[in-house]
Amino acid sequence: MNIILDFSVLREGEQTTLQALQTSIAKKRMVNFIYTNNNNETRTHSVDPIAVLYRWYAWYLLAYSKVKNDYRTYKLVRMSNLKITDTPFTKEHDTPDMILKKSDKTDSRQYTDVFIKCKKKARSRVQEYLKGMVIEYLPDGDTFMKFTVIENEQFWFGTLLSLGDDVEVIEPKGIRNRLVEAASKIISLYK
Repeated sequence: MNIILDFSVLREGEQTTLQALQTSIAKKRMVNFIYTNNNNETRTHSVDPIAVLYRWYAWYLLAYSKVKNDYRTYKLVRMSNLKITDTPFTKEHDTPDMILKKSDKTDSRQYTDVFIKCKKKARSRVQEYLKGMVIEYLPDGDTFMKFTVIENEQFWFGTLLSLGDDVEVIEPKGIRNRLVEAASKIISLYK
């Protein structure tokens, strides 16, 4: 099989953070950092770093939080002021694969199915960026499509906005309303 995978781009931007985390994982030392979550809340965290992984188009730290008494993932681009401490791990951890399998089974994120009418020229972008599936082909080449999103993530919402009038959200009404509100705010900036 002739497959070439070039992962060099995955190291861009967070090289210093990646190196610090690799060091702390190897030495089994806790790290402290400031983190801004999806809801724009900023807090300081002290965790046992277990592994660094590339998932969902971004780098994440898999870590054990003593405060939460549980494993968490932290997106590297949302971290700042990372410091390796002298505090050694006080707990033995399973392998990263085992931790992720358990974590994925208890995924508490809210998923929503989105149904859209999509113009032919936008179909490939919906399939690529939103993992859209065609439900029905229309006579004019347009399609009805479905994709699933995580409610409090932003990437999919920005992608929908970028598709402009090439897609129309049919369901759910709440997402239609959010798009109208966001588009109205954008338009008001330019009046």
